[in-house]
Parts: sequence; structure tokens; C-alpha cells
Amino acid sequence: MKNLPKDDSGMAKQRKAIHHAQGGFTLIEVVVALIILGISLGAIFEALSVSRNIAIKADETLDAVRLAGNILADPVLINTVVKGNTVSQSIDGEPGWRFTFSAQPLEFNAGNRRNSMQVPAMYELKLCLFHATDRREKEFCINRWYRST
Repeated sequence: MKNLPKDDSGMAKQRKAIHHAQGGFTLIEVVVALIILGISLGAIFEALSVSRNIAIKADETLDAVRLAGNILADPVLINTVVKGNTVSQSIDGEPGWRFTFSAQPLEFNAGNRRNSMQVPAMYELKLCLFHATDRREKEFCINRWYRST
């Protein structure tokens, strides 16, 4: 038998695999991973900012609804307004909040102003709440019908 040359291809492949495994990531792979991470974090922070603003607006609207319910539950104040007086004042115990409350006889229009009909003993109440914040004053208005007795 002839002496055949030794096959070192198995050892060479093993050395190449070990060398490649220790090589790590290329610079392009790291940059792409950082860009993806940056875009993801930016989207997360934007979503958190938007949700915070929505929560602030929801809290403020909820306060306005609560205050409007309290004002509309006051029969003395409603009778004062129905008698033709407009009430404008700040709300006790609620810093930054004030309201304007007025009433007018309820009228229905049949398509034009000339054929309007006034409904006896019914009024349209208009309540506007104002909340002064650091940036500006926000307005919340409610119109409601009221039947006087």
C-alpha cells in the first residue's frame, strides 16, 4: 500500500470555526443594532409622553364633570339663574376653577327665526367652567334644559 497523505481538512475546519466564534460582531452589526434600539426607545418614550398628556386631560375633564354636577345639583343657585341673574364666581375649595351660569327661556325654531316657539316653564341652562393652568385657561361648557315648578 501506498502511503496516503494525511487529511488535515477536519482540523482546519475546526480551527476556522473556533476562530469565527471568537470573532464577535462587526461594526456594521453593532451600529444597526444601536439604530434599532434607538428607534424603539424613541417610540416608547413618545407613547409615554402622549399617554401622560391624555391622562392629564382626562383628569381635568373628570374634575369639570364633577364640579358641574355639584353646581347643577344646587336648587338655590338654579332658581337664582332662572330668575334672570347670571352668576359668575370662583369655586370654593377648587383653586384655579371658576364658572359662569346663565339661563334663558327655551325656544324651538321651526327652520327659521321668525317661527320660534317658546316653551312655557322650560329654560335652557348654560354652565361654563374655566380652569386656569400654567399655560392657559381651559373652558368646559354644558347646556341643559330645566323645567321650573
